[in-house]
Amino acid sequence: MLGATANVEWAGTARRYGICKPGPQARRRVARQVTRRAVGNVAPMTERRPDFELLETILLEDGSYFLRERHLERLAASAKYFGITLSLEEVLAALDEHGKAYPRGLRRARLLVSGAGRARVESRSLDTLPARLLPVALAQTPVSRRDLFLYHKTTKRDAYDSRRDECLNVFDFLLWNEDGELTEFTTGNLVVESSDGHRWTPPVESGLLAGTFRAELIARGEVRERVLTRLELKQASRCWLINSVRRWVRVSFVRA
Repeated sequence: MLGATANVEWAGTARRYGICKPGPQARRRVARQVTRRAVGNVAPMTERRPDFELLETILLEDGSYFLRERHLERLAASAKYFGITLSLEEVLAALDEHGKAYPRGLRRARLLVSGAGRARVESRSLDTLPARLLPVALAQTPVSRRDLFLYHKTTKRDAYDSRRDECLNVFDFLLWNEDGELTEFTTGNLVVESSDGHRWTPPVESGLLAGTFRAELIARGEVRERVLTRLELKQASRCWLINSVRRWVRVSFVRA
């Protein structure tokens, strides 16, 4: 089951519901709205599951979280799917407390929720990437679109970590499924620009995480979905790795 995404960022939600600044009442109102949008059509998982935590990696910029609402909706949908009891009010409180501790600068924040529903936030300073094309490569073996952990962001990252263990000195690896369809990088989604100037990203059904920045770009009409293959990768005029922390990262393939 695929996680849901929001239609607006935190700032948009604040304007829509008359929320001027975070606080207990504001957190309760946002929690109710997020829950209704995120979990309405998510069926819970009933089979036995391994031990892991739900994870959201968020850009903390001058004390505010980029695309916070989208992250919260995806988190709520995954919690519902895996049968994890989640208090979004507690999650919002943890995020607010951590954000107040870092009112300046850019940080890579990690919101983690245990199987018991306990939320914690940790972060580190966001390092600067080199101002050049970063080298990436195709993974050597495919992922399976039937792997449910490709569709939910958790600490169970076997499919990603095993590919990152490949010995090439590259920034990241691009994954592909058993049908030869391109899916995603181990740390972000793929966007390619075709010769006509349109920008494309693989559909979630190919076996990938519905990234929050990806969802935002699709909602804005800046990126569209379609199945992508290795041939289209070679024909692309430009390629990017995108995520909500780095946004657009221009990449070049050393093995495609």
